[in-house]
This record gives sequence, structure tokens and C-alpha cells, in this order.
Amino acid sequence: MYKTHVLKNGLTIIGEEIPYLKSISLGVWVNAGSRIEEEKVSGVSHFIEHMLFKGTKNRTSKQIASEIDNLGGQINAFTSKECTCYYVKLLDSHIDIGIDVLSDMILNPLFDKDDIDKERLVILEELKMYEDSPEDLAYDLLTENIYAGDGLGMNIIGTKKSLYDINQKEILEYFGKYYIPNNSVIAISGNFKFEEMVKKIEDKFSLWEGKEVNVQVNQAEFKNCFITKNKDTEQVNLAMSLEAIPVENTKEVYALAIINTVFGGSVSSRLFQKIREEESLVYSIYSSQSLYRKCGELGIFASMSNENLEDVYNLVIEEIKDIRENYLTEKEIQETKEQLKGSYILGLESTSSRMMSIGKSMLLSKKVKDTNEILKLIDEVDEETIKVVIDKIFNIDKLGVCIVGKDVESIKL
Repeated sequence: MYKTHVLKNGLTIIGEEIPYLKSISLGVWVNAGSRIEEEKVSGVSHFIEHMLFKGTKNRTSKQIASEIDNLGGQINAFTSKECTCYYVKLLDSHIDIGIDVLSDMILNPLFDKDDIDKERLVILEELKMYEDSPEDLAYDLLTENIYAGDGLGMNIIGTKKSLYDINQKEILEYFGKYYIPNNSVIAISGNFKFEEMVKKIEDKFSLWEGKEVNVQVNQAEFKNCFITKNKDTEQVNLAMSLEAIPVENTKEVYALAIINTVFGGSVSSRLFQKIREEESLVYSIYSSQSLYRKCGELGIFASMSNENLEDVYNLVIEEIKDIRENYLTEKEIQETKEQLKGSYILGLESTSSRMMSIGKSMLLSKKVKDTNEILKLIDEVDEETIKVVIDKIFNIDKLGVCIVGKDVESIKL
């Protein structure tokens, strides 16, 4: 059962007590991701994530890392399209140190000009790393084109130009605008007493000053595209995307989870069984859903030899058409419900995954479903809702395609 508390400065705290464990995962979530950035500062959310580890008024970069590392704990962060999260995982007896370190990072960052210039080079190397991964590159190019002209299409890391242009002034402006308590959530999962934890957090974060903020996200228009990019790789990487549903459509979201699992989200899925197991055309093929506020997409990814590309593409299109025409069988629906429930319950054994789930839900939708609610929503998905969702999504008239590999620029499928 989740408990919540809002501090006077607007900071929301949500926690789940699990007394039989010996660890705690705690995350500070900020409602600021690449989706809300202006193009000229593309990547600034991710840049700030890096900078908060570069030192505070009280700690050096090394001290931030070593204080947690020396306790056998973990400290890390990530930036997504819609939010940024800084988190620790520690033994319950060490959580006070984790709260102190995270609060210091959030409330007392240095943003030193020299450190900004040094970290710029690190992030540029990170960008090159992803560009060297053909699967990541295919997805990034695809997203950039299906959401062209919208923040959702911009690379989370930014571009070479934007990374060189971002300066201390812009970082401080963005940080001051969005890194405020009433635009943030602290999520905790593990062995603790909620009331005691609230007092610990209030002690460290009460001076965090709240102010008015209005984070607006627009419905991103999905645009058809066909993109190719030559890259000297042994395999061709194919990324495809269908327009899906927004995360707010709760009933349909759980229906899509079932549909995606049957279509390409597991090793027993139609795509995997048909294209890998029966036809032996690929090693890797899968589908996954990316659902955002006001919009979403269903992605299909595969890697194969150049000579197999056309066959793989055509088979994927056949599967899209087949599921639109014939939907799912009752057997597939019932078996997948059990699969999803089992996977969800197994995931609850990790305090990190629990913290991630409740933190993101509270930050972006202002509410969290408990375990029984989620299991009930999975069980309640009916055949009619599944048909409605399939009709909405599995439409090749709304399709984005990106191909990355050797000598692919002249390909037409």
C-alpha cells in the first residue's frame, strides 16, 4: 500500500513500505525531459543530469560517488523524453547518507563553467557511442522523423550543435525554472517507516523553494516517413513505428500490453516465431510500446543480413495486416494475461523497479495504482477493447520506417 505526503513547499513524497527487505531505493523525480526543450538547447535536461554529479558546495564529484560506493550502494540518474530521475539504492541503515547526498546534489550544484566545458566533451562522446550503435541510431532517426518539428522527436542527448551552444546561463535558467519542489516527486520503496522517512526528507528538502511553473506538453503529430542511412555494418537494422495511444487511455493501455506481447513482445510472439523460428531470417526481432502523455507509438525492430531485408520487411507488413484482419484468439488473450501478471509480480521483488514505477506514475499522472488494481485491469481487458485498439494502431497508412546499414540509401521497399 502506498502512502503520500506533500511538504509545505509542494514536494510530493510517495512511499511503499516493505519491511521484510533490508534495502531502500529512493529517487528524486523532476518533471523535465527532452520533450519540453527548445531546439536551440536540445539536450539541456540530460546535460543538467550530468552536471549534478560534477560537484556541489559541499562535495566534490569523487565524494558524491565514493560516499555511496563505499557503502556498497548504487547512485545513478537518467533522463527520458518526459522526466529526469536521480536515485540511490542502499541498505536501510545507510539511507540517511543517500538522502543527504541527493539533497546536496539537487539544492547545491556548482555548475562551474570549467566543469560544463569538460562535461560537454563527455556528452559528445556519449552521443558518438549511440551513433555507433546501429539499432540506437535507427530508432533515433525514426523518432526524429515521425515527430518532426516536435520536442518528442529530439534526441535526449541533443545534437553536436546544441551541445556546443549550451552555456552556463542557459543551464542555470532551465534548472531554475523546472528544478523546483512543486514540479518534483520523491519516491521510496523498501524497509522504512513512512512517517520517519517524511521527517528525514523534510529536514533536507524543506528549504527547496517552490514557485509557479507550468509544464505544457502538446500532442505530437505522427508523420509517415521512410528513412535510410548508410553505415558500414555487418547487418542491416530495421526500425518501424505505428502510431499508438497516449498513456492516459488506461483501459486501452492494458489492452495494448496484451496485443504487443502477442505481436512481438516475447519469444513466443508472432513476429519472433514466424520470422526467426520458422523463416530463420533474423537473430533479433521484437516490438515494444512507447506511450507518452497525449500520444504514443508501437515500435518494431529487427536486424538481419542485407539480402534478407526485403523478406523481413514484407513479413512484418503481413503480420500487421493479419492482426488487423483476424485480431487475437481467446487463447492468446487468456495466456498473455497470465504472462503479464506473472511478469509484473516478479518485477515487484526489486525495490528499484517498484520505486521507478510509483515515482514516474505520481510525477506524470498524479496517481498510482496498487498491485491489486493493476492485476484487475489486466484481467478486465476484453476482446472488444482489444479489437478497438488493434483497429487504431495496426494501420500501415500510419507507418514510419528507418533502415540503417551498408549500401541502403537506394533501397525502396
